[in-house]
This record gives sequence, C-alpha cells and structure tokens, in this order.
Amino acid sequence: MRMHVEHDRPAARPPLRRVLAEFRPHRRTAALAAAGVAVMTVSIVLMPLVVELVVDHGVVGHSTQWVWGCTIAAAVLVIGQVVGNWLEVANMGRFAEQYLRALRGSLVEQLYSLDLDYFTHEPAGRLVSRLTSDVENLQQFVQAGMSLVLRAGLVLVLTVTLMFTQSVRLTLAVLVILPLLAAASAWYRPRAFAVQMRIRETTATMLTHVNESLVGMRVVQAFAIEDDQHEVFRDVNFDTYEAKRRSGTVAALYYGAIEFLVPIALAILITYGAHLVEHGTIKVGVVIAFSLYVNRLFEPIQQFTELTSLLQSAGASFARVFEFRAVVPKVTDRPGAVDFVHRAGAVRFDHVTFRYDTDGPAALSDVDLVIPPRQRVAVVGTSGAGKSTFAKLVARFYDASDGVVTIDEQDVRMVTGSSLRSHVIVVPQEGFLFDGTVAENVAAARPEASREEIEAACVAMGLAGRIAAIPGGLDAVVANRGLTLSSGQRQLVALARAFLAEPSVIVLDEATSNLDPATDALVERAMQTLLADRTAIVIAHRVNTAIRADRVLVFEHGVVVEDGVPTELAVVEGGAFARWVDAARQAAATA
Repeated sequence: MRMHVEHDRPAARPPLRRVLAEFRPHRRTAALAAAGVAVMTVSIVLMPLVVELVVDHGVVGHSTQWVWGCTIAAAVLVIGQVVGNWLEVANMGRFAEQYLRALRGSLVEQLYSLDLDYFTHEPAGRLVSRLTSDVENLQQFVQAGMSLVLRAGLVLVLTVTLMFTQSVRLTLAVLVILPLLAAASAWYRPRAFAVQMRIRETTATMLTHVNESLVGMRVVQAFAIEDDQHEVFRDVNFDTYEAKRRSGTVAALYYGAIEFLVPIALAILITYGAHLVEHGTIKVGVVIAFSLYVNRLFEPIQQFTELTSLLQSAGASFARVFEFRAVVPKVTDRPGAVDFVHRAGAVRFDHVTFRYDTDGPAALSDVDLVIPPRQRVAVVGTSGAGKSTFAKLVARFYDASDGVVTIDEQDVRMVTGSSLRSHVIVVPQEGFLFDGTVAENVAAARPEASREEIEAACVAMGLAGRIAAIPGGLDAVVANRGLTLSSGQRQLVALARAFLAEPSVIVLDEATSNLDPATDALVERAMQTLLADRTAIVIAHRVNTAIRADRVLVFEHGVVVEDGVPTELAVVEGGAFARWVDAARQAAATA
C-alpha cells in the first residue's frame, strides 16, 4: 500500500504590514522591549568610539584625564547594556506569551467556526500542524528572532553612521563588499522561503499519516499491514528529510559565502588603514576602532544569515496561519439571525435540492415533504442514495442549494447554529467520546447539568448497570477516544448524552456494530426510550428498525422514490422499499 499526497499550492509570502498588524494589540509591551534593545545596542556601538578616544588621547597623547574620562564613559555604557538587556528580556518574553496566547485562541476559534465540509476535505494532520508546529515555529521567532532582528538592524545603521563620521574613505573601502553580500542574500531569500514551506508541508503530511495510523491501529493490526504502513511512513519521513537536507544545503552555501567575506573586509581595513595612518590622514585609534566596527558590522550580518532561516521559516508559518484564518465557512450565522424557538419539532423540506459543489451533481433533487411533530421516520436506501445528506440538512451542517428547510416553521438558515443544534441533536453511528470522565462525556451537550440529571440520563438509557461495573463508575476516566470502553458502552454513553440534551428533533444514524445479543437488546431499548415522544429521523440499516418506524423514506439517487407506512410498503411487489428489505435480509443472512 502506498500513500499518495497531493500538496496544495504553497501559501503566498505575507506582506510585512500584515505581520506587523498581528502585533498591534500588544504594542505597548513590544515598545518597552524595543526600548531595551535600543539602549543596549547604542551602548554596544559607542564602545569602539571610547576605545578610539582613549588610544589617541590617553595612550598616544599621554593624557591621564582622557584615560579616566573614557573609563567612566565605558562604565556608563556597560550599565546601559545591562539595563537594556533587562528591559528586553523582561518585556519580550511577556510580549511573546501575550501574542501566542492570542494566536492560539484565534486559531482554535477559527477551527470551531468551520463547517463540516471543511473537515471532510482537510486532512487532520494539516490542522494539527497549524496548531502545533506552526505555532511553535512562530514562538521561536517571537521570543528570540524579533529581538535579534531589531538589534542587528540598529547595529548596522549606527555602526555604519559612526564609521562614516570617522573616515569616509576607509568606510567606503570596507563596504566595497556590500554588493557581494546583497547578491548572496538575493540568491538565498527565495530559496530559503521555498524550502521552509516544503518543510512545513511535509511535516503536515507526516502528522496526517501518524494520526491516521493511531486512529486506525486496530485495522492495521487486524489485517497485519504493519509493514505496509511502515513503508508509507518511510516515504513521508524521507520527504521531510529531503526538505530539511535541501534547507541545510542552501543555508551552507549562503553561510560559507558570508564567512568568506569577513576576512576580506579585515584585510582591506588593515592594508588601507595602514596607508592612511602613514600619510597622516587618520590616527591609529581610528584604525583600531574600525577593526572593532568591522566586527560589530559583520556580527549582525552573520546573525542575519543565521536568522534568515528563522525568518523564512516564520514567514512560511505566518503564510499557513493566515491562509487557515482566511478560510470562510460555507455555513455561518447570517446577519440578523435569531435564536431557535423550541416547539413541537415539525420538519419541512420545501422543494430542496443540494449539491456539494456548485457545478457538481445533485446529491438531493427537489425533496418536498413534511415530517409532523413526534413522528419517527426511517430513511433507507443504498450507499450514496442521499440518506446522510438529507439528515445533515436537517441539522444545518449544510445549506440547501435550492429550496428551504424549516423546523417548526423557522427557516434553519435564519436561526443561530448553536441554538438550533441545542434542540436538533445528531447521534452519529459511532459514539465519539472525549478524554475525561464518563460523567463529563454524558454531560458534553449540557455542561451545566447536575450530577442527578446525569445519573437520571444513564438510568433512562439502561447504562447505570454497565457503568457500575467499570472501576470508578461515572468518574472513570475515558481515554483514547473511548477505546477503554466496549462498543456497547460507548454507544450507550452517546445515547445518554443525547437524552440529557432533551432535544425536540433527533437525527440518528443507527449503529450496526457487531454486539452480543444482550448488549444489542440493551442498545435497542435505549434507542426506543431516546426516540419516544420526539421527532426522529433514523438512518436505518436494519429491517426491524425501519419496520418499527411510523414512516419510511426510500432514497434513490438523491430522490425520494417511496414515502409511506413501512408495513404497507414492504408488501408492495417490486416496490423500492420491498427490494431494500429483501436485500437487507439477504445480507444479514449471509453475514
């Protein structure tokens, strides 16, 4: 088995103004940190000037007064470095944590605002990558990179300015290598950004594979495909390795070029500086100061070479974060949306047509029907007939392409999603459990529910005896998506969760897990209790479930081909429901 992953087109490099706008809410803390960087940088850059003065006036000029004056000035500059460093460290750390907290919050808020269609098409690993590795990458940049960038920029500007004030000719001689630096940087920047984007994408692919392997570990072991899965991982792991190897190769070429230019600059300085001293154009102290200036000058340049990788990596992460936050959900609360008003639970499809893609085929075609309050409707049909799509439209996981879906005469598009889904509950085929206690999982739909209400829901669903057998009972910790519980226990917890929510409409995808007869009967009784006196739409997979319903809807190719009482439709010779019953019974007999 091979894993083929099509990478999306890389996100565009975000403009600087957009990145800076991210930091605007925390500008006061950032300003204090920047002030610390400025104080420290000025103190560092002025130190060679003090050395120049003490050499020319104190040593060469034999002036004790100049020696003491320069000593005091040097002490002041050292204090400035200490104070500036303290301001930077204290406030930059605070700024980083403030920003990252806001960033994580915005990403999770965006995650919860997205509709079901997005999660259907987006691999989980990519989402995990944005919420983990991209955020961690930005954390490194904000906590360390921003200070280094600011400090390096100030050092460059101030150092070059002081060099020009001391000797224009010597400064120009040293800076003759700048075109070479500019050429190296122009070559490096686009390549560094491209390889960092590739690293982010391959890492996301690897996370996707690992996530799928963990979720599907039972399938992996059941079919003994560990070797195949390992081979897939070797492929995606090699892609990540290749991306990082390419990054290292590009960086090594760039860093090597920069390191080669440093001794060239020093050679130019010593040769030309000695010539100028010999002719009396400058003093010895200026040459000594310039040797320190060159080190100061190339230190930020060397830092920039090291930081460029971090900057490009941060740019790639910013691009992916901005791309994710720019996703517009297809299903949102419309302007003026009001809370859903709980009534009896009447559902109406008024000539509803739905397409998953605008120019794609219709998953539902002109569905026009009314489900009266408290009616139990079984929805049947072959795979792909439109059953799940019909159910998802009831809960407004999608909006109809044409026509209107109403519940209790309220257009589902004109009510808030949270208020609608507090009264229209969807129970999926496989009950999902969160990390936490059994009680917390039952109360997921109503976190404010009391302990007594939780216990009552468990009793109503016949779960009390099963829970009592678990060490810890309701306080037992559920871990790893509920795999510590049996399939029947997970289903009962999911049903108790729905019962506690007290919905007026229930959309239920009937569970078909292979359960032992006793558990199957218990789950069946729980379902009957849950659906009693409520409008129920059940995607039925078993004949008994469909027959017990008040009404059955038979879907074929997105169209309701039969609608009526199941016991009557079951005896219609050649009818769609009768054919479905025969096929379901034959499948059950051969299972």
